[in-house]
Amino acid sequence: MAPYLSKLCEVLATAMIGDIRPISLTVCCDGGNATPRQAECVGLIVTELVMNALKHAFPDDRASGEIKVAYDSARSDWMLSITDNGIGRSDGVFAQAKSGLGTGIVKALAHQFGAQVETLSGATGTTVSVTHATFLANTRAV
Repeated sequence: MAPYLSKLCEVLATAMIGDIRPISLTVCCDGGNATPRQAECVGLIVTELVMNALKHAFPDDRASGEIKVAYDSARSDWMLSITDNGIGRSDGVFAQAKSGLGTGIVKALAHQFGAQVETLSGATGTTVSVTHATFLANTRAV
């Protein structure tokens, strides 16, 4: 997953950020493996959440910004998180009944793998985590 997510984020940064916006996009990945179908879904989720961060977290000409994509795995279980240091948003946005197309896409893709989507936000930015249902249970048991 590390090479795949790194290349994906490199392409997203070139296409969506370029040299104009002072925003960095970094990847932190423990290596992990995934089936091609899982990798495809994770890639779509990452793309959607990075685009959401660029659109909503940095609406003004901030001096700098950062988006971090993290992927942690334990055997066949995984957790993906996209964190930004933008303006923040209401907690639980992805749990609200009324949401945009992108939110619906993320929730549907996560649901395919029995994953849960959680949004935490505050003055220091937003984190959206997509956690495979057994990841937390397995990491707590170790």
